[in-house]
Formats: sequence, structure tokens, C-alpha cells
Amino acid sequence: MVVSALLLMNSTSVNSLMAQSKQPTGKPATAGKPATAGKPVATTTATAVSPETTKANSTMLTDSAEVILPTDTIFALQEKLMGHTSSTESAAISPNGKWVATGGWDRKVLLYALDSNGVFKLSQTFTGHNGAVTCLAFDAQSTLLASGSKDFSLRVVDVATGALKFQTMDHKDAITAVEFDAAGKFVMTASVDGTIRLYDVANPTNNQKPRVYSYGKPVNDLLTAPNGKTFYIANNSNNDVESIDFTGRVYQRFVGVHTMPVNCLALSNNKRLLVTGGNDKSVVIWDIATGKPLKTMLGHTWKVNSVSFSRNDQYLVSTGNDGEVRVWDVNTGACVSVQKNLITTAREAVFTPNMKRMIVAGKMVAQGSTYGAVVYTTPPIWHRAKPKPVKPAPVKPVTPANKPAAKPTPKR
Repeated sequence: MVVSALLLMNSTSVNSLMAQSKQPTGKPATAGKPATAGKPVATTTATAVSPETTKANSTMLTDSAEVILPTDTIFALQEKLMGHTSSTESAAISPNGKWVATGGWDRKVLLYALDSNGVFKLSQTFTGHNGAVTCLAFDAQSTLLASGSKDFSLRVVDVATGALKFQTMDHKDAITAVEFDAAGKFVMTASVDGTIRLYDVANPTNNQKPRVYSYGKPVNDLLTAPNGKTFYIANNSNNDVESIDFTGRVYQRFVGVHTMPVNCLALSNNKRLLVTGGNDKSVVIWDIATGKPLKTMLGHTWKVNSVSFSRNDQYLVSTGNDGEVRVWDVNTGACVSVQKNLITTAREAVFTPNMKRMIVAGKMVAQGSTYGAVVYTTPPIWHRAKPKPVKPAPVKPVTPANKPAAKPTPKR
């Protein structure tokens, strides 16, 4: 997640394990009924649409035309990232794909490095928080790691050296979201205390005058909108997602589908789609340009904790308190795979940038006293090299056999 113009102001490999899969049903996804209109605001309001309208509006949600086949839905267990002494709550992957960070109820942040064999090895352990680590984020350059906690604190460390670069405890309740700006200079946080704060982590002395917006409702998740001037907020007081700025002005609302508060948000890499997951067990894909819902995906039996797109925006992973990790085809809305054999409460799942692995953090099935995260390899077709197009050989013009040869022009 990136804040852009707004902020200018030992693990071992294990045998492959066949994951449980669900195949596409072919049934169109449906959206809920529109909510009752509230007070007029200068917004774009999302309204529910019928299955027929949904199909017409979202025949192709991404730029990719590849279709998932039944044989392409197998996720295999690669390894387990051990090291925590209690359940994991959060996970993040660096943009360069070289680092994985996990945060847990043991108040630790573990940093794993990808070795030459494609296996993640524990590199560093960061301590300092006095509560569960609820959220993690790398900067765009993969050099800094920010962590938010239930102890109200934000910590930023240098990935290479492990040095603490910045910390604060300004919030009055648990931090629920954290993200960097594109330059890695600023960090934005959101909290259950209903505030959103902006910190200059490059020049801490600039934080003498705090940049804070009092939203007034407990914030479940936050991310920056594609315009770089506003940010999306999911709160625990209603079923809406709002796009606002630091003055509180509402630019856009996504409403009419979720029937309970939204827990998590994610943006597609092409910045065209917003996905939301809620307490109502649903996952909804929205068209950012129109603010309308495109797909509503059902299947989770408890609240949805996280949502995340693959790099090519063709796939979407969601996690739930039911322990299920569901992978969806963004274009069809079909659930193509379900993993639920190792996690009892799936808190967060993310794909590596090359789409070869999926990391899942959560409460693991009792296996001695081991806690951590699970790494799955994705279906081979996801990262199989596409054949290079063959250029056709140039065709030489041929004179028709029945065409008489031209007679020479007589000289005068």
C-alpha cells in the first residue's frame, strides 16, 4: 500500500500436500440490496445491481484473458515459518519479494529472507512492542518495515541492519493499519481510537505539529486511493467504505452490498478495482471509477479478515475466522481453491510478487508448541513462462502462372 501525493504535506521444506479445492460453479455472483439513502453528500454512491447487470458490467475485470481450469487449482504446502511462541496476527511481503515479515501475539516481528533455493529462512527477530502486532508494511524500496500493535505503538526498523528508525505511541487504542508513501518518508496509521495519523519517519523533528484527523469511528482498515489525495476507510460503526481526505471531506462512498461492517480493503495493481471483506462473510469487488459493485463472492462461514490481489490482478485471496483461505478468479467471481487444513483462524494472506507463493498467517492447528505462518506454492500455470510469439516468415510475392509476361516496349 502506498501513500503518494497525499503525504507530501528455520524452516524446512515438506512433502507436497494436496489442498482442498472447489471448482467454479458457473453461477453468476450476486450483490445485496441497496441501503436506504442517507443525507445527501458530494459523493459517488455505489448501488447494488442484479446478477444480469453484474455479468454485463464485469465480463472482464482485469486486463488478462486467461481462464482458470479445474486442473489449475492445486496449492501445495512448501514450508512452515516457525519462530513465534503464540498465534500470528499479520504478514507482509516486501515489494522486491526477498523478505517476509510476520507479527504475532508474542509481541514479536519475525523477518524471513528468501535464500537461493527459494526457501524462507529466519533472518531477524524484532522486539519492542508490548502487545500483539496487528499490521505490517514494507516501504516501496523494501528497506524499511513498519509495525503497528495493540499496545497503541508504531515502530519502523531498517530491514538490513535491524536498527530502530522511528517509534511513537500517540494513538489511544490498537493500531489497525499502517502504510508508507512512495518515497518511504511518511507513514500513515489508523486506529480503533478513530484517528488517522501521518508521521515523517525520515525527519522525526517535523512531527512536533502532529498531522492527525479525528474520524470519530473505530477504523478497521485504511489505504490510499489511486488519486493519491484521499484514502479509503473501513470502520466498525457502519457497513460503508468512504474515500475522504484529512479535512474530512467525503469524495466517494461504496455502499449497498455489505450488511455488516467492512474489516479489510485492497486495491488492484492496475488501480481500477477495490475489494472489501466484511463481518457479513462476503467479499465484494468494486469498480473504482463508478463506485459500483461488480462481484459479490460468498463462501466464508465467518467474518473475512484480509483480502489481497495477485500481481496480475487475475486472482484474489481472502482469509476468514473460519480458518479458510479462499482463492478467487477475479474475472468470474468463482472460488477456485480453498485451503483449510493447517489454519484454524486465518488472519492474513498475501501473494509473493512473482505469484509463485502464498503466505498465510493465523492461528495454526495444534502441532506441539509451534506457531508461525504457512507457505504454499501456487498452481504452476500461474508462473509458467508463456511461449514467445513466433513471427511468420515473410511471404515473397509470386507472379501468377497464367499471367503473360509483359512485352518489351519497342524503341522509337
